[in-house]
Parts: sequence; C-alpha cells; structure tokens
Amino acid sequence: MALLQELYSTPASRLDSFVAQWLQPHREWKEEVLDAVRTVEEFLRQEHFQGKRGLDQDVQVLKVIKVGSFGNGTVLRSTREVELVAFLSCFHSFQEVAKHHQEVLRLIRKTMWQSQDLLALGLEDLRVEQRVPSALVLTIQTRGTAEPITVTIVPAYRALGPSLPNSQPPPEIYVSLIKACGGPGNFSPSFSELQRNFVKHRPTKLKSLLRLVKHWYQQAHHPGSCPHPQRGRRLQMGHRRSEGLPVPETGLLL
Repeated sequence: MALLQELYSTPASRLDSFVAQWLQPHREWKEEVLDAVRTVEEFLRQEHFQGKRGLDQDVQVLKVIKVGSFGNGTVLRSTREVELVAFLSCFHSFQEVAKHHQEVLRLIRKTMWQSQDLLALGLEDLRVEQRVPSALVLTIQTRGTAEPITVTIVPAYRALGPSLPNSQPPPEIYVSLIKACGGPGNFSPSFSELQRNFVKHRPTKLKSLLRLVKHWYQQAHHPGSCPHPQRGRRLQMGHRRSEGLPVPETGLLL
C-alpha cells in the first residue's frame, strides 16, 4: 500500500520515472521468463497430437501467440503468468471449437506429460481449468532462478487466417460467429491477435498508462497479495447489476 500512496503523490511530470523505477520488469528477469515459455511454445509447434472421436487424425498447431500483458508489452514487474493461444489445424469452424474444445485440452495435457523438455523445467500442476473458455494451466520453472511460472494455454480456431497486424477481418467472419450461437467469450481467443495488436503497436506512453492503471487496480483491490489470475490480466470495467459481480466480457484486455 505504501507504493500506492507514492503513486498518488507523484506529479504527472514524473509518472514516466515512476513506471520505469517500480513497474517495468527488469530485462534479465523478463528474458528468463520468456526463455522458459519458449520451451512450451516449441513443444506446441513441434508436436503432432493424435486426434480421435471426430477430430483430425493428425492435429497440429498452426501458430502460437502470447496474449495478455506479455503479448502486448504491458507486463508488470514480477508478473509470473503468461497466456498463450494455440491455433489448431483441427478447427475449421466455431462449431468445431464448441464441439471438441474439451477433448483437445485433454489431448494436449496427456501429451505434455511425455515431453522431456517440459519435465526438465519442473512441469507440475498440469490441469484443465473450467473457465470461459476452458484452458490448460501448468507450472514450470525458470532455468536460472527456478522461479515458478504459470502458463495458460487456450486452443482456438484461426478464424482470421494469416492476417496482417492492421488489417480488418472480413464481415463473413462475424456472420459465422453469430451463427455459431456460442456463449459470451467462448470464441474470443480466435480474435486474440486483434486484441493484442490493438495495444502492442501503440506508443510507449499508452503502455505506461496501462501499467499504471493495472498497478493501481492491484494495489487498491488486492493489497499485499497476488491478484486474481484473471483480474491481473483483464481489468473489469462492468458489473452485473443484480449480483455486483465483474463481467469478464466487458473487461479491457491488458
């Protein structure tokens, strides 16, 4: 809470210095985290998963991207959670994602236990978390300091294809999304590149502002403790009136 009070007393002219001194991650630490996560990314890219029950026999990862704060360049110091979205060859529509999402998670989970590279990083606590959408969550350790890193993997349909950073998706994608009749947030990973690029290519000043807002939120709502995994990455900007609970779909992805 002392750091929050220091933020309140910092004049606008010195906010850049505050971000650099307290909020931006050290380069060495960030590289150590990303080095461990690259092992997970390489596993996903190189592995061929054997599908069954209506899936393609040879399931491959078409592309892996980092999303959330590590993906868009707004990560806070000492953040130990990295989100990955894996676009899979077995998904050809939003309907197939809805039908096979859980099965794909179990398939990847089973194969991960066989990876010697991941086991060498202390792979543990590998589980499927029921959220929106459901995700595979695991813990590995950095090579140098053996710090635990939580990695979240969400399989997705590559609805946008190999789109350019500033290109607009064709309207047909949204038509097919509406026809899929999925629940709120179920297909959002398919659009994660748009969400990431919306922030990633913005000026440093904006990213510093986002760091300040996230820092304020964490200190104000979770003083002295680690923030909730989702709230640390997505600030809730809306609430259900009847329950007073956060509404993830109206959150700002940071």
